[in-house]
Amino acid sequence: MNVFIDLGAYRGLYVSRFKKSKYYIRDTRIYAFECNPRLAGIDYGAGITTIRKAAWIYDGELKFYISKVNPAHVQGSSVYKEKRTGNLDREHPIKTPCIDFSKWLKDNFKPEDNIYLKMNIEGAEYDILEKMILDGTIDYIKTAWIQWHWQKCGIPQDRHNKIILELKKRSIVLLRGYDGLKT
Repeated sequence: MNVFIDLGAYRGLYVSRFKKSKYYIRDTRIYAFECNPRLAGIDYGAGITTIRKAAWIYDGELKFYISKVNPAHVQGSSVYKEKRTGNLDREHPIKTPCIDFSKWLKDNFKPEDNIYLKMNIEGAEYDILEKMILDGTIDYIKTAWIQWHWQKCGIPQDRHNKIILELKKRSIVLLRGYDGLKT
């Protein structure tokens, strides 16, 4: 099975580009995770499963920080209160449902599936990837596009480097930006 999972789907740019890329084949299952309520009206397209929850390390609820300066500004929202960019309203977080991404992956797919993962989740990538490494679900991923936010979220560089080394050790293809998704 061919699968594309977009964590932090935002307005669907990666979903759209993936569908036009060399990685897309007919009957690819596409999942768009986006928890920002300001993006609730986004339609990612026919046949795309939208999950209006934050990908995280447990099932439940999280504090989610959104820009306080411009209510229409949706970029850069985060579960990390410490995030330095995005003019986050640290005093008035909203609550958002979250899902244990590792568990969801294990419950819905097999390690032999061809899973492409895109992550642009403003710092949450570190917690999720560490959990996936520990529980082995990282081995489900073949190719990943990851926007790293260690500098914006106060993540120590050694934590960042350790995760990248682990991903490379497991032969996960790490692509940058739109690598391979140019149209």
